[in-house]
Amino acid sequence: MAAPVPVAAEQVAKATRALLAHEKRREAAARGDKDALFQSGLPIFITIGLKTVPQRKIRKAHKIALRHPLYAESESGACLIVKDTVKQDTKALLEKHGISGISKVLTVEKLRKNYREYEAKRQLSAAYDLFLADNRVLPLLPKLLGKHFFVKKKHPVPVEMRKGDLKRQLESALRCTYLHVSGQSIAVKVGHTAMSEGEVCENVLAALGDIGGAVPGKWPAIQTLHLKSAESAALPLYNSLPDGAVAADKPTEPKPGREAEAKASAAGKGKRAREASTRGAQPAAKKRSSKAT
Repeated sequence: MAAPVPVAAEQVAKATRALLAHEKRREAAARGDKDALFQSGLPIFITIGLKTVPQRKIRKAHKIALRHPLYAESESGACLIVKDTVKQDTKALLEKHGISGISKVLTVEKLRKNYREYEAKRQLSAAYDLFLADNRVLPLLPKLLGKHFFVKKKHPVPVEMRKGDLKRQLESALRCTYLHVSGQSIAVKVGHTAMSEGEVCENVLAALGDIGGAVPGKWPAIQTLHLKSAESAALPLYNSLPDGAVAADKPTEPKPGREAEAKASAAGKGKRAREASTRGAQPAAKKRSSKAT
C-alpha cells in the first residue's frame, strides 16, 4: 500500500497560483504588455532535496504518469530513434494512427553520421523535449549520443517496437514525465507556463503520488519539495527536518545533572581562588609586623 502524500492540495494550489502569477508579471514586463500570453511555455519542476546522497546510482528513469501531457502537443515534441530498417514503417504507423508529439524519426545510421561532433550532439539535445528509442538500439546510444545528453537528463526512454500495441506505448511515453536519481537534488518536470493553474495543480498532485516510491528510502528520505520554473525562485511544498534536528524556535534546556555540576565547579573555583588570595596575604602581614618592631 502506497504511503500517504504529506503535501496538502491547498499548498500545491497556493504555490502554483503564485508561480504562474510571477511568470505572467515577468513576461508582461519583458514585452511591455500586461495582457501577454504564455507563448514560451517555460517548464515547471518539482525539485526534491534528499536528506543524504543516495548510496547507489540508479540509471533507469522512473516513469510518472501525468493527468495532462507535456509532450503530446509540444512544439519541440519528441525524437524517436529507431533501427535503420524500420524508419519508413514507423513514419507510416505514426501517420496512420494520428500519433502527435513525435516530431522526428531518426535512425542509428543518421545519428552516427550526422551527429559525430560535440556541437551537433548539443544542438540535437536542445532541439527536442524528449527522446524515445527502440529498445533494440538502446545499448548503442550512450556512446553515440555522448555525455551531454545524460548530463541534461535527456536519457532516451525505451519503447518495445517488436510486439504489443505501439500506438499505446508511444502515447503512454508521451503522457509521462521521468525522474532521474542522480544525486541529493532531483528535478522532475511536471508542467509548463502555457498550462492553466488547474492543469499544473493536477499534474503536481499526480507526480507527488509517485515521487515517494521512486526515490531511494521513500518518503522518510525526502527533506524538501519545492515548485519552480526555470526563471523563478523555489516555492515550498514540503519540509522535513533532518533526523535528530531540533526546531529553531524550540531551544534546548540544560540537563539538571549537568547544571548542578556546572554550579559545583564554579563554587569550587571560587573557593580555591579565595584560599590562594589568603595565602598570598599572610607573608605580607608578617613583613609589616617585623618592620614595626
